[in-house]
Amino acid sequence: MKLPLLPPSKSLKGKKIFLRVDWNVPLKGAFAADESLKILRSAQTIKDLSSRGAIVLVATHLGRPKKREAEYSTENLLKRLPAEIGLKPVFLGDALDEKTGLENAAKKIVKATPGDVFLLENVRFYTGEEKNDLKLAKAYVALSDFYMNDAFASSHRAHASIVAVAKLLPSYAGPTLVQEVSAMEKLLGKPKRPYVALIGGAKLTTKLPVIDALLKVADKVMIGGAMAHPFFAVKKIEIGKSYTEKEGLAAARKMIKNPKIILPLDVVVARKVAPGAKASACLVGKVNKTEAIGDIGPQTMQAWSAEIKKAKTIVWNGPLGVADIPAFSHGSLVIARAMAIRSKGEAYGVVGGGDTLPVVMESGMDEWFDHISTGGGAMLEFIAKKGKLPGLAVLNKK
Repeated sequence: MKLPLLPPSKSLKGKKIFLRVDWNVPLKGAFAADESLKILRSAQTIKDLSSRGAIVLVATHLGRPKKREAEYSTENLLKRLPAEIGLKPVFLGDALDEKTGLENAAKKIVKATPGDVFLLENVRFYTGEEKNDLKLAKAYVALSDFYMNDAFASSHRAHASIVAVAKLLPSYAGPTLVQEVSAMEKLLGKPKRPYVALIGGAKLTTKLPVIDALLKVADKVMIGGAMAHPFFAVKKIEIGKSYTEKEGLAAARKMIKNPKIILPLDVVVARKVAPGAKASACLVGKVNKTEAIGDIGPQTMQAWSAEIKKAKTIVWNGPLGVADIPAFSHGSLVIARAMAIRSKGEAYGVVGGGDTLPVVMESGMDEWFDHISTGGGAMLEFIAKKGKLPGLAVLNKK
């Protein structure tokens, strides 16, 4: 995919760049390594633009506010930006969807000097954002000379700060966006084989499109986590008190005979999947009615690791157990390490998903993956829709 890039020779001194990033991170507690990764990657983009004399207007969404709520203000991010990124943006909290707010913001930006960085208010405070409203986009345009999308994680959404504004300004793809797209494209088309995909998580229906897409291109699709439970249920295999998405049963019934789908051989169970639970392993089909499944078992870890060891392309999205509880995190950690060992040379390995990245970081081998995507939903939609995301399509048209 050919995306428009900002020419390195282009003069940016005093030029105002509306830069869309993805800084949608938790505002409580210390940043986890995977959360810092989002900020660190786009921070480099900001520093590069600033060093070239641009006036950078940084825009992001934060949470899912239903109205202007102080707890979701991006001003809260200023106190929490990691010190190592070396950035101290000026908060520009004016309401851009109001005439007075837009005028006040414009006056402040006019007084800025080349290299200054501003952090705009949460784009989801504006009702027009999620409606891809042209009027809101024109407010962004009134403050800017150029637009740059460096938010792959949001590029699957047709929102004003992703699509509408890109139609009105000279628009470019940021380095982080380009890196993500380049990595994902290698999973489509003509990937090196054998090609192994691992998909986990709780709900099968949320990942049906990506599973369908992977079944067309991958050699094996291993399904773990609670997503495997509808398959067990369809096969009349006892799963005890395990969580099962009822809506996933019909989908599992349609796919159950596909030879590419690989299900766990054994599982880790406990009377309750909770911290402090006494866990044990058993073969699939031997789960007691009083037990619940919390992870893939040791035989599955060994078998799936063996498949990874032979693979030339590997993609993983979604934990294979309840990975935030130590007793049920072993499967995901084992797979993370097996994938890391195989990546960078022997195979091309890509991992993504908000619940998966903490496991990857905990494995201590994150540096060995070819690519770690910070765009979970966007990653899945990129694969499912063969790269046809709204935020990318609008840049290509430009």
